[in-house]
Amino acid sequence: DVRRRFADAACIALTATADAQTRADILRVLNLVDAPRFSASFDRPNIRYSVLEKHRPFEQLLAFLRPRSLESGIVYALSRRRVEELAEKLRQQGVDAAAYHAGLAGAERQSVQERFLRDELAVVVATVAFGMGIDKPNVRFVVHYDLPRHIEGYYQETGRAGRDALPAQALLLYGAQDVVMARRLVEAGGDGPQQRIELQKLNAMVALVEALTCRRRVLLGYFGESIDADCGNCDVCLDPPERFDATRDAQM
Repeated sequence: DVRRRFADAACIALTATADAQTRADILRVLNLVDAPRFSASFDRPNIRYSVLEKHRPFEQLLAFLRPRSLESGIVYALSRRRVEELAEKLRQQGVDAAAYHAGLAGAERQSVQERFLRDELAVVVATVAFGMGIDKPNVRFVVHYDLPRHIEGYYQETGRAGRDALPAQALLLYGAQDVVMARRLVEAGGDGPQQRIELQKLNAMVALVEALTCRRRVLLGYFGESIDADCGNCDVCLDPPERFDATRDAQM
């Protein structure tokens, strides 16, 4: 409506993370079809992407955090309840952690955020409510305790690590039950075009975590970008999965 009312006003549309279809929708809705387009690379070569199949996930999280006790990081979980439970269990294990979600009082959220930015708090356990506008350069790791619903969110959240261009880690804990739960939540929203889009995005996320090839290639390919060679800085590149001919097993 603003574009129609002020058709002669200069307009620029900006997005940090959007796939090709979303970018096309922005141009169409804002009637910027003939406008020049500028797109930077989505690649963050200093971030190492890793996926672990969930097997006693809290112990896996602890094993990841213990050698990083002096580093700053974010642990994302899908629900407020899980965020609070994880933060409490981490504190019981001696990890300097605090919870952050939209259900907390504003003053408490502000305190957690400021302590984190001032390096007075090592780990924030949060829902996706945490992170927008956070420009902390020395976040060394981002852990996803639950499977994100789509690659855009995953990319944005992992992108809060390593903004100083130094090495950083992005770990995702993934289980088949995560996919079942995520699909149920999408399907509960009712049938229609939006549901089909959400299911496609979820399927793309599952393809990323189940990839047997360079994860960075899969991630960048989702945003329409390609690289000439495997990245050498993801778990698949550094520790390739073992392969075998399962033809006879599958037939049997």
